Amino acid sequence: MKILGSSRGRVACVLAVVVTFQVQAQTPAVAPVATLKPAVEADTMFKRWDKNSDSTLSVAEFGAGWQEIQNARTLRNLHDNFVAKDTDGNGSLGPVEYLKLELIEKAGASAPPISKFDTDKSNTLDFKEYLGLVGALVKPAP
Repeated sequence: MKILGSSRGRVACVLAVVVTFQVQAQTPAVAPVATLKPAVEADTMFKRWDKNSDSTLSVAEFGAGWQEIQNARTLRNLHDNFVAKDTDGNGSLGPVEYLKLELIEKAGASAPPISKFDTDKSNTLDFKEYLGLVGALVKPAP
């Protein structure tokens, strides 16, 4: 297994694996905890990232894999926030919980109604609908 042709690249890949284990271990509802041995999991991740199967991770392949890890971390953080805001623990955000979301509070009077994101018309937001809300209201960093 050759990673970017250097021991520095190997360290970066190992760090990526460690981050993945942390993401998986802290978010069982979003990403299942790995049950494989770390060496097997690292090999599996390497093969998944090595898109052209040349046993080498290019900078582009590593970057794409790293982005995958960052996306998983972001999803975990969003899920943690969703669970924290679900004060009654029913797995969804009702109108009162919706109004207490930081994004909605910051928007003030210009905040969209819950119905804009409530695709199943239940007057609540499940996690998927919450992701739609975040995607619509969060502006990407320049």
